[in-house]
Amino acid sequence: MIIRKGIKEVVSYVYQQGDLNLEYFQANRAQYGTEVHQVIQDQYLDEECEVYLEHILSLDEHEIHLSGRMDLLLERDGRWIVGEIKSTTRKLEVIEENDRPAHYAQAKMYAYLLLCQHLDWEEITVRLIYCDLEGINQRCFDQIYTKEMLEPFVQETLRIYLDWYLILLRSMELKLKTAKTLQFPFGDFRAYQRELSGAVYQCVKQKKRLLLRAPTGIGKTMGTIFPSIKALTEHEQKIFYLTAKTIGRSVAEKAFDTCLANGWQAKVTTITAKEKICLMDEVKCDPSYCSYAKGYFDRINEATKDLFESEQLFNRDRIVSYAKKHSVCPFEYSLAMASISDAVIGDYNYMFDPRAYLRRFFDEPSPHIALIDEAHNLYDRACDMYSASLTKAPIQELKRLFKDRHKPLAKVLGALNLKFIECRHELEEKKVYDLFKDDVDKTFLTKIQSLLEVLEKYLYQYPETEYKPQLMNLYFDCHQFLRISDFYNESFRVRYERSGIEVKVSLICLNPSLYLSEKMERVRSSILFSATLHPLSYYHTVLLHDEECEQIFLPSPFEREHLDLYVHHGISTKYKQRDQTLAPLISTIYQVTRNQQGNYLVFFPSYQYLEMVYEAYKELIDDEQRLLKQGREMDESAREAFLDSFQANSSETLVAFAVLGGVFSEGIDLIGNRLIGSIIVGVGLPQINPLTEQRRLYFEEAFKKGYLYAYLYPGFNKVMQAVGRVIRTEEDKGVVIMIDERYIEPTYLSLFPYEWQHAKFLK
Repeated sequence: MIIRKGIKEVVSYVYQQGDLNLEYFQANRAQYGTEVHQVIQDQYLDEECEVYLEHILSLDEHEIHLSGRMDLLLERDGRWIVGEIKSTTRKLEVIEENDRPAHYAQAKMYAYLLLCQHLDWEEITVRLIYCDLEGINQRCFDQIYTKEMLEPFVQETLRIYLDWYLILLRSMELKLKTAKTLQFPFGDFRAYQRELSGAVYQCVKQKKRLLLRAPTGIGKTMGTIFPSIKALTEHEQKIFYLTAKTIGRSVAEKAFDTCLANGWQAKVTTITAKEKICLMDEVKCDPSYCSYAKGYFDRINEATKDLFESEQLFNRDRIVSYAKKHSVCPFEYSLAMASISDAVIGDYNYMFDPRAYLRRFFDEPSPHIALIDEAHNLYDRACDMYSASLTKAPIQELKRLFKDRHKPLAKVLGALNLKFIECRHELEEKKVYDLFKDDVDKTFLTKIQSLLEVLEKYLYQYPETEYKPQLMNLYFDCHQFLRISDFYNESFRVRYERSGIEVKVSLICLNPSLYLSEKMERVRSSILFSATLHPLSYYHTVLLHDEECEQIFLPSPFEREHLDLYVHHGISTKYKQRDQTLAPLISTIYQVTRNQQGNYLVFFPSYQYLEMVYEAYKELIDDEQRLLKQGREMDESAREAFLDSFQANSSETLVAFAVLGGVFSEGIDLIGNRLIGSIIVGVGLPQINPLTEQRRLYFEEAFKKGYLYAYLYPGFNKVMQAVGRVIRTEEDKGVVIMIDERYIEPTYLSLFPYEWQHAKFLK
């Protein structure tokens, strides 16, 4: 068997050891490593640096093609030297020659291959060069080897790695073999599900993107996962199922588990956010605090092998169980399992967020398949991913604390604080509290960069400082701000806000489609789907940067007659008219909910409007109905209690008030008569505020569709989501009332999907 592997990959697996330490310097680690290498390599000739090497070795019946790039290959006085450069935050004087076997291992592998190629070389020197983050101070260790000395080391290294790699290889071969024989798990396809699956399969095969609007009931999750499995052709090819909400991940897990139960032999990992899976009281990745971080790399190989050989679906519960068994960080454990799995379920940010995306999968072109669920949520999420903010208060406070403790740090904090004061003076002079600009203040970025550099040196020198949490928070905020500034273009704005003496400066992304599209270019195929991906032209622009893609709009599989849809256009819900229309509004809600006993949801465009109507309605109905309202801030248990109130075959009428676009207007399944009706008050328009207005101005200038893209389409999406809560299965029946005079305007009527064409209009 021919096996092709990079030397770094082999030694990284075999010799990884030590603690998991995600301290401040990790945020810039790759960048510093590159810069340090360049500083040191500048001391040598070009041909001595970054020297590529490849060689073929035999082990048992395997032919192993090894390759790699040496930092340095030097000839000095007839001696050949392989140099390996390692930047470190450790004090150079405490480093011992052999305290990091992994550091020597890579260079020793290079040395052995060179000795195999150059039989006239009797020996070779392996030089390990440790240096600080600036590449100025160095400490070197030399060891001299012959081929005979290195041979046992190389043989043992390859044997350990191959034992593990062959386990992975057999699993990947089984994945492909059983994918071919896998039958659709449910026998017959649902209505339009075969068309959906066929479109997904063809797009994956042809390396295309797909925008898919598939209404509730078609079976989008299995309809996208099944054809993606059938389209798998490569050993290391993965399916990424990405979604915005926990419920979406649960549905995906169930679908993958069904495929596994029906004969697909593969490995599936769910990645849970660090904050939700951490086993410690505080999320603090410091080995001096966390026992799961202490010695993590000493135990991770055994932990990975145990779970891989014992289970197929690595969900949150299993990850946590095995993490406790092997005493490893469950979040990092899940990332390790994802790297060797055939399918990965997780949040959008693992593919798209510049702070959190999985570089091992999405930095380079790959054969992977991305299934992007509930894609109507991606625009807002991506705007947040590509935005960043800094506030004045923590900078000023740290400046005060370090005034007499550390002059260099106090100086750079003071310089940045002065820039904030300048911003505040400008806002005061213009008598505004909110100001947007097109261009970034370069001197502001320079001050942030200077602060970062001093912060890093200070934290390196004083790792146990009592103000470490505040300094690290500021470090990460500054780092993120500079990172986002690298993306800045005409689709961004700089926002300045003041509140009293506080000032906030933000980089605001108004259109992230360029960066989303670039990430999608790095996978074989991206399938973006949702029941409310409507109109497709809008999402084509804001998600795919108008790049070439396939577009499919499937009709609902449900009988239209199961939904009694009414449009009441005799009541205005506009802000200035809400007091005048309050009485007819609560009367309409009462008339609808008294017709049939059961559970109803009433959706409002804002919490303020919700409370206003709730209080008036409560007085009207007395104790005739049971009332419930969404709280402004509800934790997971409160949300579960809210939904548990929707009991099947209820002996009373429940009227629950909720916010349009909130947690109860999408992603929930109240099947059967747990929900028999919804009332949507208003058209869901986002509230007019400075940010939404900037979006309108941007989209107007860019596409001449400012109001549509900033207000109307996002609002209508919320309405469609709320309407979709009522009919969830073929047997469900219910009523929906949409209340607002604007629904009869031509723009809105043109957006009504086919399944709404039977709507009855009331006044």
